[in-house]
Amino acid sequence: MNLVTKKIVMSKDIGIHGNLFGGIMMAWLDEAAASFASEYCSTPNLVTIRVGELIFKKPVKVGQHLRIYAEVIDLGNTSITLQL
Repeated sequence: MNLVTKKIVMSKDIGIHGNLFGGIMMAWLDEAAASFASEYCSTPNLVTIRVGELIFKKPVKVGQHLRIYAEVIDLGNTSITLQL
């Protein structure tokens, strides 16, 4: 897997239970996927069609660092499937 980006969790990213808000995490993953796929396919003309599954295993707290990795699972004529 290739390192795509790093994020530091800040207080503005935290939800009411003191953990990283899931919507923020999803936005970071979508941005990382778009960046990786755009570079891999050498085009900015990409859109997210589907997010297959997102499992939150541990809470993420303020000050923690996240590293997002990606790899290509499948490449078609008009589609790319990634795992992050």
